Amino acid sequence: REPSTALLVGSYVDAHFEGTLDLFQAKHPELFKRDGSLKSDYVQAEAIINRIEQDEMFMRYMSGEKQVIKTGKLFGYDWKIKIDSYHLGKAIVDLKIMKDFEPIYVPELGKVNFIEAWKYDFQGAIYQAIEGNNLPFIIAAATKQKDATDIGLFQVPQYKLDSALKIIE
Repeated sequence: REPSTALLVGSYVDAHFEGTLDLFQAKHPELFKRDGSLKSDYVQAEAIINRIEQDEMFMRYMSGEKQVIKTGKLFGYDWKIKIDSYHLGKAIVDLKIMKDFEPIYVPELGKVNFIEAWKYDFQGAIYQAIEGNNLPFIIAAATKQKDATDIGLFQVPQYKLDSALKIIE
């Protein structure tokens, strides 16, 4: 399947923080208009990047080792993870770009926060288990709201990670 614009916007921001934006742009000519300028969705991605870079605390969390790949066995299966910002011995940070921070309706659960709705607690549980040091799992998130990008740092509570890991098992 072709990646959606929403996915490409998030990947654009990821590529910037990985230091691979030039390569990403070269691989995705659909980001550009005929005159060579960015399409409006990717102009918005640039605005998101600018907003993030203005926040010292957010940038501190994004300053870890980039795109760290780790592999391991978990419950008899091979797993591979890619950590967006790895702070050795301190934290695992994952960057997320989303529409907004409003609660999301999930059948059988009702309205829940975006971490539970998109199962980022499950992702964090897997990352934590494969990394092996029970480090805090932090979501560094920014919104795509056109009027003003919102940002936030969200630590997933350990009991939620433990519960998610039990369900995965």
